[in-house]
Amino acid sequence: MSSISPINRTISDHISITRTHFTNKGYRVHSGLQFGCELVLYADEPGRVHSDFCVHVVPPDGSMDWRMIQTLTRLVVSTGKTLIVAHVKEVSKDTTKDKTTEDMVVSYGDPAVRYIVEELAIATEHAPFRHKNVMKGVGMQIKH
Repeated sequence: MSSISPINRTISDHISITRTHFTNKGYRVHSGLQFGCELVLYADEPGRVHSDFCVHVVPPDGSMDWRMIQTLTRLVVSTGKTLIVAHVKEVSKDTTKDKTTEDMVVSYGDPAVRYIVEELAIATEHAPFRHKNVMKGVGMQIKH
C-alpha cells in the first residue's frame, strides 16, 4: 500500500478500500468493468453463481449527480443486478465506539488511516414492456 493522506485519496484508493470492505463481509469481489461499474460481488465462486450486485464507488470529492444514478440504475436493470452505491468515509477511533461498527472499519495506507464504507442499495423492477408478450408500438419503434 502506498503512503497516502486523507487529502490525497484517489478513486483507486476508494475502490481498494471498498474491495476490502466487501471481502471482509464474505463476498468474492471482482472488477465490474464489463458491467459499467467499479466492482461486482459474488456470493460464491463466479463459475458457480452469477453476481447479484454492481458496486459504484463514489469519487473522493463526493460528486455524483442524478445523471450518474439514472445511468447506473438503467444499466443494472439490463444486467439483472442490484446497484450498491459505496461512499468511503474516514473515521476516528472515537467515532466507532460500538463493536458492530468497529468490525466494519477498514484500515488503509501507510500510516494506516481508518475508513468506513457506507452502502446504499438501489433496486428497481422498472423495465417497460418487460413482462408482456404482445408487441407494442412506441413511435416508430416496436418493442417485444
